[in-house]
Amino acid sequence: MGAEGSPPAWLPASVGRAGRKATAADALALRSGAAWSSLSTSLGAAVGLLHGDDLPEALRGDAAAYRHLLILLALGIDEALRASDPYDPAITPANVDDVLRWGMDCPDAAYSGAPIRGDATYVVRGTRGSARYVGFQVMSGIEASANAVVDELDIGDDGRFELVLSAAEHAGNWMPLTDRASTMVIRQFFYDWAVEEPARLTIECVSGPPPSSAATDHGPGPDAATGAQLVALGAFVEESLRFWSGIEDMGRSQGLNVFRAPQARTEMGAAAESITVWGSWDLADDEALIVEVTPPEALYWSISLGDQWWKTIDYARHQSSLNGHQAVLDEDGVFRAVVAHEDPGVANWLDTGGHRRGPVIMRYIRAGGAPVPRTEVVPFDRIDDALPPGVRRSTPEERAAALAGRRAGVRRRFGR
Repeated sequence: MGAEGSPPAWLPASVGRAGRKATAADALALRSGAAWSSLSTSLGAAVGLLHGDDLPEALRGDAAAYRHLLILLALGIDEALRASDPYDPAITPANVDDVLRWGMDCPDAAYSGAPIRGDATYVVRGTRGSARYVGFQVMSGIEASANAVVDELDIGDDGRFELVLSAAEHAGNWMPLTDRASTMVIRQFFYDWAVEEPARLTIECVSGPPPSSAATDHGPGPDAATGAQLVALGAFVEESLRFWSGIEDMGRSQGLNVFRAPQARTEMGAAAESITVWGSWDLADDEALIVEVTPPEALYWSISLGDQWWKTIDYARHQSSLNGHQAVLDEDGVFRAVVAHEDPGVANWLDTGGHRRGPVIMRYIRAGGAPVPRTEVVPFDRIDDALPPGVRRSTPEERAAALAGRRAGVRRRFGR
């Protein structure tokens, strides 16, 4: 069997992999209580990070910090408890959704995937649906080794298609597998949350070693797997906090309330067809941030806000994100948005959701460019002076309707 790609400790997948790579020592650690002690120690270290001196006093140990800790625990526990056999795979929803938000996930997305290995051959079958963007990605740990966009595949007149994943080249729709292949990631991005239908997909392993579940003497055994996953769970929670806090600190060191140069970020698992423009926002109670950009011709573009912990701000209950369908462009083709703690009465309001600072990301997919937005910090009571007179406004009734539509769209997408 080919070597499985090793996800870093800050990824949820590291918890699942730990169980598959467990040893007899992990079984002893479980039986002795050492594995649980390791988890407890890591959680204690994580709590220390939530109260770190490098954080403003108002952010130390607040509700957002501890709720993020709960999210990390939930993500890791989900990885530990769900079976994932790469030789008997199924395409299942990712644990990231509108509640378990992590790593600045896209507010327009439904993520799913399946475990795979390079010594097997798979066939993905499905229907196109009408999501704005459907992308397939083969991952080796955190590194992407192959990418495909559904609309570049051969699709039948009935919207059905098949996609082969294998090490050997295959005629027709095909994605290559390396010997370190570990996961197939599927991203579906929706522009109109109320109308677009997802692709319906299945996966079948058509050749390779027999399913490990068919032989009870395969695998490390439940004691070893559980012991290893308890240790990995603690490491994931602690290292994820460190990693994303470090990313935020790095961004803040490069400037506040500004965007930086476009980046592909494929080294962090981003799709090859996606370009992002990152920034860091930080606003006092009486400040607002005006963002201006002329969107390029693109399959998809969007902007979204996150908090200190790189958790996407609740996009079902707050207009904390806008995509190319939801956004309103002015007559000159410019997208003008206002990031503010309170509703400024502007259609393109980006709601901070009660947070004081965090990242902001523009995503461009299959775009003719990746323009960097212009920004300006203004007093909240001077927003109108800083905007041209033709900027689209929003009444309280229109805002309430838009928020109701967002909630309904999110419930439709995730169904829970």
